[in-house]
Amino acid sequence: MFFWFVAIRYIKPMFIILFGLEFFFVGVDSLQYFDVLSNSANDIIWFLIFDSMYAFNYVLPLSLPLGLIVFYITLIKNNQYVALLSLGYSRKKILFPPLLIINVIIITYIGVNATDFVYAQEKAESIAGNNSSDISKNLFIRYNDDYVFFEKVYPLLQKAENIQIYHTKVNNSRKLINITRAEEGYFNDNEWQLIKPQVSSLPNQYTLGGEGMKNIQHDVVSTLKGFKPKVLDTFYKNKPSISIIDAFYSLKILLHEGADTKRTRGVLYNLVLVPFFIVMVCIIIAYYAPPLARYGNLAMLGVSFSVFSLMVWGVFFSLGKLNANAVFLPEFSMLLPLAILCIVSILCYKRLDRI
Repeated sequence: MFFWFVAIRYIKPMFIILFGLEFFFVGVDSLQYFDVLSNSANDIIWFLIFDSMYAFNYVLPLSLPLGLIVFYITLIKNNQYVALLSLGYSRKKILFPPLLIINVIIITYIGVNATDFVYAQEKAESIAGNNSSDISKNLFIRYNDDYVFFEKVYPLLQKAENIQIYHTKVNNSRKLINITRAEEGYFNDNEWQLIKPQVSSLPNQYTLGGEGMKNIQHDVVSTLKGFKPKVLDTFYKNKPSISIIDAFYSLKILLHEGADTKRTRGVLYNLVLVPFFIVMVCIIIAYYAPPLARYGNLAMLGVSFSVFSLMVWGVFFSLGKLNANAVFLPEFSMLLPLAILCIVSILCYKRLDRI
């Protein structure tokens, strides 16, 4: 009974703030695409769905702590907070239901980020006709023993144009064996299927009058198993949007090739660890929430808590964008601030019942 008494008083304002921010974000963002989408009701519906999913990444980290601020102000204003304390419930017990709900939502959010949910912005822009962010151009990368060139890659369509694959054999030195060229290819069943490719096989021995290069035309050739199109975003895009699973896969490729993993590590930290700053902010808010209204100005208290939440969210949001551009070392720029905030929140939680 106590759990739901407290939980409902947190869930209601949190969801009101969440949906309010969602409608505001989607409404404002839709204005710039109004002329493009006005002729198709189907496109409008799908655009609003994907845009709402994209907005969720911004409004969730704000609605959770803001909902807790409203929760505490309401309890204090109605004298319910001091009444619960008088009945023998500690500050930690009162904080437990909202904190549990927040942790469950964050863990669920991280799990969702392992799916195609993170590509909602690109899908929304694709529906609106803004496909520029959905195309990667002139990419050249080493994958296992092959060197691969894509003139254009459409990650959401799982398609590429003008593909060239240089197959090499590794002994003491690399030796080019054959070159595969195709006008287009599709990523299907975890491998690339090249349409009508031409395979140019080079001779083993280069001797005068010997066997020369052979060109063979195929209908379909399957190659580059496991090389996902979205993995390329972490290699070349300044602001990659990539799921946790694809980010782990790209990290594996980069480590295997001995390449720089700074950007990929930053993306993973931002997706997996940074969302937990919300829990730390909520603990600090609970620590400074007074039991009675007479101990502080509730209006100023609400403004102060809100500004603090926005500032912390702004810091981690900015660091996430900077690390996506590989500006700083992610362990220093993301994990260190998160660790400092974690230490502060742990100290506040330990002293919560001593106030």
